[in-house]
Amino acid sequence: MRKQRKLYIIPGLGETTRSKNYKEVIRSAKNEGLLVVPVNILWSADKDMSDFIQQSDSQIPNNITNDYIFGFSFGAYIASILAKKKKAKGYIFCSISPYFKDDLKYVPEESRKYFGKKIMNSFKKYEFPKGLTSSAWFLIGEKDWKLAIKRAHTSFSKWGSKKEIYIIKGAAHELTSPNYIKKISFIIRRLQNFS
Repeated sequence: MRKQRKLYIIPGLGETTRSKNYKEVIRSAKNEGLLVVPVNILWSADKDMSDFIQQSDSQIPNNITNDYIFGFSFGAYIASILAKKKKAKGYIFCSISPYFKDDLKYVPEESRKYFGKKIMNSFKKYEFPKGLTSSAWFLIGEKDWKLAIKRAHTSFSKWGSKKEIYIIKGAAHELTSPNYIKKISFIIRRLQNFS
């Protein structure tokens, strides 16, 4: 019998997979026979991106070539950084955060102030990976901020394998939009057909 495929879920900044919007995603995945593995991150103000990545890294084994990783916002950012090491079968990047090295010059002052020097400096270490061979789905709300929309398109263009991008009608930078949840469920339904 084929081993049950897993879906690792990395939530966005300050979030946990126990909130309502993630529960919808988890329900969809379980309905399709996937084993859901929530990644729990301690989003502490004294930590930086390297720490959040390391926390996620320790909860997801390497070479999970039969499994999938789902990330929202900073969760999608973290999933992309870990992609080379994890080698998952596929990635679902939802509203990927625009804080890679080449985004930073466009980040507005209020965001810099909000995050502070420590975390802003930690972003400088990370670039979106090139030449990955897993499948990838990129989702972004049509009402998300311009920099995030640009980042989703840039990441999509850099992805070196099978990929799809979806602009979610009426959605901003949150997983609460029914259209967003619907599209995620649509992608999840197709995962089991990936040989």
